[in-house]
Amino acid sequence: MTTSATSLHRSKLRSFGLASILALASAMVVSAPGCLDQQGSSPSNECTAGQTDATTPDDCVRKECQGGKFVTVAADTEVPDDANPCTQDTCSDGAPQHAAVNGTMCQLGGGMGQCVSGQCEIPCNDSAECDDKNKCTADACVGKVCMFTPVTQADPDDGNPCTTDACADGKESHVPAPGAPCGTNGTCNDMGVCIGCASETDCPVDDFCSDWACTEKQCVATPRNEGMDLPMSDQSSGDCKKKVCQGGQIATIADAGDPFDDGNVCTSDQCNDMMAPVNPPLPALSPCATQDNPTGMGKCDGVSVCLGCTQTSECGGASYDFTCDTTVNICFSCEDGTKNGTETDIDCGGECIERCTLGQACKSPSDCDESCDNGVCVSCFDGAKNGGEGDVDCGGLCVLKCAVGATCNVGEDCFNGVCNAGMCVAPACDDGVKNGTESDEDCGGSCSTKCAAGQMCTKNGDCASNSCGGNKLCN
Repeated sequence: MTTSATSLHRSKLRSFGLASILALASAMVVSAPGCLDQQGSSPSNECTAGQTDATTPDDCVRKECQGGKFVTVAADTEVPDDANPCTQDTCSDGAPQHAAVNGTMCQLGGGMGQCVSGQCEIPCNDSAECDDKNKCTADACVGKVCMFTPVTQADPDDGNPCTTDACADGKESHVPAPGAPCGTNGTCNDMGVCIGCASETDCPVDDFCSDWACTEKQCVATPRNEGMDLPMSDQSSGDCKKKVCQGGQIATIADAGDPFDDGNVCTSDQCNDMMAPVNPPLPALSPCATQDNPTGMGKCDGVSVCLGCTQTSECGGASYDFTCDTTVNICFSCEDGTKNGTETDIDCGGECIERCTLGQACKSPSDCDESCDNGVCVSCFDGAKNGGEGDVDCGGLCVLKCAVGATCNVGEDCFNGVCNAGMCVAPACDDGVKNGTESDEDCGGSCSTKCAAGQMCTKNGDCASNSCGGNKLCN
């Protein structure tokens, strides 16, 4: 195998996860005296009972020497990785199992998403953001979600001349090609390894877990770095797993120290009991870093959101006095020269101590020094007609009503309760309002019309019956 082929091989190892790992594993032969003949492909009658063939891939079975010959037995510890971050890979009685995982974070290529029914759903805006580093899929952004469609025309070459490379159901397939020519006068065995070598250059290039050599015209691998982690460049991140050397092969094992970091300060990044990444919310009121609080610290709400504040006392510690806008849970200053938070105008109104002055914006009278009229702070003592006043400092929201002859907007602006053509007028016995000396509306007092039974009166003469009862109602 050439150096360029090795570079390709290592690139695919990073890109395809365990799919490439299996190809590498199947490309390794460990010298086992007495168990392989000189071609390295057929068991002999000289193996020792219980001896195993370390070159078999992780497929829930292994070759074990029984009665002097290798036979296939179940090996539930040799779990195959289907390269899907949204399945839980296990073995059951020698058969691979890949159970769907839901709700956990997942990674495909450089994209981060969430597992939904055993598939990694990655949000996107265009197809350029969708690349699962898999030559056996066509990548596209459909409906703001990355879609990875299996293709059969791709060439997933693993750089090994002793395997037949193809795509199957969106996954790489590297099947050993026994008898195929390889190297210098070499031949591929049924393990996908080139045997028969003239020099070390005919053998696979050394990798982190094995040293290859041409010994007695056969490529032989010597395990190295046993139990050690592969370099970071060959590791995936955030999947609760890591790659290590085991018996000269690359194995993927659980790693609780590799949870997925979702970047949310109000979640806990963990690996669950199935060694899948999860990000449960932190308890309510847990401290969290946020720009919505001048102290830099806020409170988690218990559902993964960092709030700047829940009350004003949480907004202290800055040069300005800050107040908590509890409608949006953000600390704001009433002294920063900016209209923000619940302020109705710059640094006044709302939850600020400072009240807004004449002409500034308001939502209610409590926002103003005096009163709020049509969204503007007004005064009934400024010597000017403004806001909803009927005339200067009278009518509208002012306690003082306008006198006869003053301008008005409605009858309520006037002392006598009558606004006629925009002017307050004197009371009359036919204006439909109780005013002047009338004891009830347009009757009694100086009016010629007397009040009927049940209407108000102050003396007998106010009533048509000439009888005003003790309850000040006409009899």
